[in-house]
Amino acid sequence: MGNHLANTKHNIFLTYCHEIVGVAMKWLVQEYFPSSAISEAQSFQKALSDLPNRPYDLVVLDAEIGDGAHVMGAVEHIKAISPKTRILIFSELDETVYGPKYLAFGTNGYLAKKADINRIVLAIGTALDGGVFDGSRESERSLSQKEDFKQNPFERLSRREAQIAQILIQGWSLTDISKLTGLKETTISTYKKRIFRKIGVPTLSDLIALSRVYS
Repeated sequence: MGNHLANTKHNIFLTYCHEIVGVAMKWLVQEYFPSSAISEAQSFQKALSDLPNRPYDLVVLDAEIGDGAHVMGAVEHIKAISPKTRILIFSELDETVYGPKYLAFGTNGYLAKKADINRIVLAIGTALDGGVFDGSRESERSLSQKEDFKQNPFERLSRREAQIAQILIQGWSLTDISKLTGLKETTISTYKKRIFRKIGVPTLSDLIALSRVYS
């Protein structure tokens, strides 16, 4: 990160699920990017209503203030109303699993909450400079290199798993899927667990959100 970033005034919007996280992030931004103006919110609703009021250079989205679908929706909304705004995802989930997925969706980085201060500062600086921070690979990539992260995780599924995954995404219950496919409900449950494991998601809402990325 160059000195020009620390001395440049940036408008930064922070979202966070816990006040202590917000306090720590504000301190860090004020310490390392002292010329920046900071706004904040503890909900996506407030964040999205406030964003049109100022041309923000960077939005740090705490993934834990909503499920996967809310995070993806927020990213889409921000990109729609302010295409030049950089977006950095801040999450407690495994960055090796979730980082590439959010990067493929067009964000400027995925940062694990367990990261040390140097890495957090590097991630923010990289995003503000228009680059892409990839903590899972210990490197930062330029925007032109996003194609590296676009491997479709749904391609890992067998034909039957892909079929059941699509039905799950449409909101069908296990009982209804069982009737539709002629398979036992316990078998459908096993398929569901296998699909989640292969795709790398913990919940159905995350599976639905991720399907929107690769649809």
